[in-house]
Formats: sequence, structure tokens, C-alpha cells
Amino acid sequence: MDILLFVGGIIAGIVNTLAGNGSALTVSLLLLGGLDGAAANASNRIGVMTQTITGIFSLKKTSRRNYLFAKGKNLILPTLAGSISGGLIGSQISPEIMEWSLAIVMTSMLATLFWKKDRWTGFSESTRNLNSFKSGMLFFLIGFYGGYVQMGIGVLMLSVLVLADKWSIRDANVIKLLMAAVLSVPAGLIYIYNDLIIWKPALILAAGSTLGAWFGARYIVRIPKAQRYIRWLLIIVISGGAIQALHKAIS
Repeated sequence: MDILLFVGGIIAGIVNTLAGNGSALTVSLLLLGGLDGAAANASNRIGVMTQTITGIFSLKKTSRRNYLFAKGKNLILPTLAGSISGGLIGSQISPEIMEWSLAIVMTSMLATLFWKKDRWTGFSESTRNLNSFKSGMLFFLIGFYGGYVQMGIGVLMLSVLVLADKWSIRDANVIKLLMAAVLSVPAGLIYIYNDLIIWKPALILAAGSTLGAWFGARYIVRIPKAQRYIRWLLIIVISGGAIQALHKAIS
């Protein structure tokens, strides 16, 4: 099981860097390993923290990266506030409620990938479609959800950035990495403080996730042709996570 967790962590780190929802894989593995929904959700946070921070520092320093980071800075405070709020609530939720939360979120998330399919392979538009208030509110809600559940947070961010704010998926990925780090750290610390982490599987996953995030951010995320396949990668990963989450909630 330890080897499976490590390899799964590598895959999840790459998936999260390219698109998002690698936690569908890692949480599914933690559930398969015998953890309940609350423990799996909490233990997954360690790998999420390490891989998002690694992903940011592994991106090649280009003028485009700096421009996208500057655009993303306006979303830091609402994302941070949402993350803390969601983490405080999620750390108090029972395993049964958390398992149903995971199941509902995963099955609902598939719909976004079949909406405006052309936008997932398009280019960034020159002007933003959302004003600062609307984007701030959306990222507060995303932050809240991420603090509460985490699974699928990358998909939600990409859905807002690509479908609503008209970024290309390649540019949106860079902003997503910054926001994912802002979201994951405070929420992760809340779960650590509440002593909800099962440390052995959490650290094995974190080691694999960090390696995968470094490879994905360094060598894959800026490849133009990669975005053609990301949408289908998302569909496959989310479908698997949805089936696993529903099975765990019903059983």
C-alpha cells in the first residue's frame, strides 16, 4: 500500500499541476487504505501543501509568469479568508457527512467539463470578463470550499478562470498554482492543529506529490499542446473519484 500511495502521489502531483483534482486519486487511495472520510480529507492536506508550494517555485521564471502572478495577487485575500473559514468548519465535520460531501461534489463537478467545451482549448482574451468584486467573491467561495473539502479545488479554479474570466487553460494553470498554495497552507495548518492527520500515509503521499508537482511544473505545464488533453484527463480522473466517493458514502 505504501508503494501505491507514493506512485499515486506522483501522478496526483502531475495532474494537479496540469489541471487539478489529483486529490480525487489521493483521497480515493486513502479511503482504500482504510481511512474514514474525515481522516482521508485531513491527511491529504499535507501533500497538497507541499506540492502546491513546490509547483510555484518550480515554474520557470518568465515575464508571462510574473504577469500572471501579478494578476493573481488580487485574489489572495478573498481566497485566504475563505480557506480559513472552510477549514474551521471542515475540521469539525463527522466522517459520514464528509463522505457524502465528497460524493456530491465529485458527481457535480463533471458537468463543468461539458460546458463551453471550446473555451478549454482557447486562448486568453485581452480583457477580463469579471470585475474585481465578482472574481473576489468567487474565489472566497472557492477558498471556503477548499478549506472544507479540498478535492477538486483545481477544477473549480480553472472553471472560473477559463470559463468565466476567459483565460486560456495554460495561463489559468499558473494563477491556479498561486491560489492553491494560498488556500492549502492555512487550511492544512488547521487540520494539523486539530490532530486529524494520519501521518504515515500523509507523508508518503506528500513525498510522491512533491516529486510529481516539480516534474509537472518544470517540464509539462507550459507545453502548448498539453492543454488539448487536459480536459479529457480531468474527465477521467473526476469520474474515477466520483465512483469511489459514492461507493464509500453509500456503503
